[in-house]
Amino acid sequence: MFKRIVPTAIAAAVGVIVLTGYLLPRGLPAYPIFAFLRDRLIQWAVIVAAFAFILGFFNVLRVHLRRITRGKSNALYSSLLIITALISLGLTLIGLTAPLFHAAEMATLRQTLITASDWWFQYVLSPLQASAAALIAFTLTLAGFRLLRGRKTTRERLLAVLFLLAAAIVLIGTLPPLIGPVAGPLGYLKNLVMNGLTTAGVRGLLIGVALGTLLMGLRVITGLDRPYSDS
Repeated sequence: MFKRIVPTAIAAAVGVIVLTGYLLPRGLPAYPIFAFLRDRLIQWAVIVAAFAFILGFFNVLRVHLRRITRGKSNALYSSLLIITALISLGLTLIGLTAPLFHAAEMATLRQTLITASDWWFQYVLSPLQASAAALIAFTLTLAGFRLLRGRKTTRERLLAVLFLLAAAIVLIGTLPPLIGPVAGPLGYLKNLVMNGLTTAGVRGLLIGVALGTLLMGLRVITGLDRPYSDS
């Protein structure tokens, strides 16, 4: 019982302090105290989250090293992932520590290290991110065709057709205006889908996520959910 009450009490107290620090009016005498505690607790949370990302990075390495040692069929991809992850980590650390070399005789070394880090991000990571983002559009289009093939009711087929139509309008409307008079209407439809319908849908999703996050936070503060505990 003691192991369940103490973590719940700490989580509830921290949540109440942070929430009070944001909601308390600035003119009240207790506001500076709650604001100070709020900022410190958030800073501690950021530090803990940073170490959690580091642990996650090493956990990924551990999982893929296990695949390599066991000789699984995807060991080659695991090897490539580990090599690129270590290279990215090394160049990132180099780029972060290079400005620490303040001596004049180390100016050339400092600039070389910064250039290597910038080159890796600009010509390796950024193109890979752009390629992954471009593949998402075609993947969604293929998923739309599969949805159309697998749906049986008229309503489901209609929704799949609307999805494919919106995807086609966005893909074709993004292309350069090489199709003459059709480029204008397609550009208008693309802007309507992207700036009107998509924005409305995304805002609805964000509102739902915000309400869900608020409800989850209230459940943690009140002790109904205990994600920090195994019990």
